[in-house]
Amino acid sequence: MIIQRVVLNSRPGKNGNPVAENFRIEEVNLPNNINEGQVQVRTLYLSVDPYMRCRMNEDTGSDYITPWQLSQVVDGGGIGIVEESKHVHFTKGDFVTSFYWPWQTKVILNGSSLEKI
Repeated sequence: MIIQRVVLNSRPGKNGNPVAENFRIEEVNLPNNINEGQVQVRTLYLSVDPYMRCRMNEDTGSDYITPWQLSQVVDGGGIGIVEESKHVHFTKGDFVTSFYWPWQTKVILNGSSLEKI
């Protein structure tokens, strides 16, 4: 299955202003099968927060915030709906959230990183 994802294309620099060119949209193949303990989720909402600006830098200025890597999918808070589940706590149709949500149209996540809402 082909999905779209947002990746960090370039860094704006420590004091630079982020611009659209710092990101790019890619189409990638999402595996057709999920493993035990995983769920496939369709993304509904993504959170955009001030701390994310720090994640665009190689040095975030903090011990607890990791930088996004160039050419890798960015992540943050997200909400979605379960489309397929192989996790005992989630079933198709459950609404879920995570603070580690890849910015993709659909994702395969470990159920232990999710909460029902």
